[in-house]
Amino acid sequence: MARGRVRGRRKRGSNWLLWLFLILIVAGAGAFFYFSPQFERIPPKIIVDSRIYANENTPIRFTIEDNVKLKSAKVILSNGSVEIPIYGENFLLPERKKSIEVKLPKSVVTQKNREWDVNIIAQDSSFLGFFGNKAVKRVKLIIDNLPPQINIVAKSPSIRKGGSALIIYKIVDDSLKDSYVQVGNLKFKPIRYKQDGVFATLFVWPFNEDSFNAQIVAVDRANNISKVAIYMNKLFKKYKVSKIRVSDRFINGKISELASMDSEYAKITDKIEKFRAVNELMRKKNEDLIHQLSKKVTPFKNSWYIRPFKPLKGAKLVADFGTKRYYYYKDKDNIISTSYHLGYDLASIKHDNIYSSNNGIVVFSGFNGIYGNMPLIDHGFGLYTLYGHCSNVLVQKGQIIKGGDVIAKTGMTGLALGDHLHFGVLVQGIEVYPLEWMRKEWIAQNILDIFQKADKIISSK
Repeated sequence: MARGRVRGRRKRGSNWLLWLFLILIVAGAGAFFYFSPQFERIPPKIIVDSRIYANENTPIRFTIEDNVKLKSAKVILSNGSVEIPIYGENFLLPERKKSIEVKLPKSVVTQKNREWDVNIIAQDSSFLGFFGNKAVKRVKLIIDNLPPQINIVAKSPSIRKGGSALIIYKIVDDSLKDSYVQVGNLKFKPIRYKQDGVFATLFVWPFNEDSFNAQIVAVDRANNISKVAIYMNKLFKKYKVSKIRVSDRFINGKISELASMDSEYAKITDKIEKFRAVNELMRKKNEDLIHQLSKKVTPFKNSWYIRPFKPLKGAKLVADFGTKRYYYYKDKDNIISTSYHLGYDLASIKHDNIYSSNNGIVVFSGFNGIYGNMPLIDHGFGLYTLYGHCSNVLVQKGQIIKGGDVIAKTGMTGLALGDHLHFGVLVQGIEVYPLEWMRKEWIAQNILDIFQKADKIISSK
């Protein structure tokens, strides 16, 4: 009897160990399936706009992503009564992210039905459920074959080489994506004016470009493009050329002083190289900052009014805008550097008051290399004014100023040998002929009258 009870206990003990072993195997298998990448549970991600605009030339674009490996994707169009598969692919390579473009079949593009539902299905390579994880996304497709319609409302009658102009135009398109005025390689951004679909912008004819070709460009969300040429009277202006002697005294004085302020140029010992570094490299760095700060187009609510700029009372013009300067050392034929003068130099009395003739906001106030102490003011609509070589700047960055405010005092900081003001005007980061913006007649005929003309046309419709 005792021996039988021992055998029974051993048998029960063996069964318990067997069950424990089986439980461990099952738990291990479950853990393997749960944590193994081959059995992951995260479905792919479909990245696409909620509304897609496309046509025969512009494909449907979307991106799919998976945390392990993508397996397949397909796209089906439907309109409630018919389904049309337009894409299907099994991915052979182990990819986690794929950008896909699907060209619409001509049979779809030419149908009268303009709106479709796009069903995008993406599947990963997980063994879960044998078919993997699946993601489905439905978005709206708008088939758009019509380019935007552009109509010029009003524009300046003429443009001068180096000068500015205004244009106001209307675009008819339900899905407009972008619009701008293009002059050569430059793009000028418009603002909405008065009502939806109407745009206004200032633009320029760069002073160092002999030809002028401008056009309005409009692009919709299906990438249909329209272009309309801007025809206007072109006023050619010849800008001056001058030769300036560079003396040892100038290099050892102003040039060395400026070079010592920048570690990039302070170690240059050769005097000619030091002059070139300041006149060309430092100048470019300073002008790049000015261009970057003056690109923004600050919109206005109802109207934009600008008065003639008179920054210095009783001033005398001592250097013109757009002059190409050739610097020579000892011999006039020994040209060592060149630059363009991008503003008006005005002089009156030492440390004279500098005024802002118009409202604005200060976007820069500080020392800027060859321009010395310099405030830069945003007057809205992409128009900026610059005041260089100041002995003292009386405004701070971010400060709102009113027309008539004293903003600085004349001086000779930066690359200046005498007390004066370097006055510059910029439109969307491009320097323009300051005299236009200093003349009441020009502003009236080319800016204010154009707004009034456009207002009459807009209000009559």
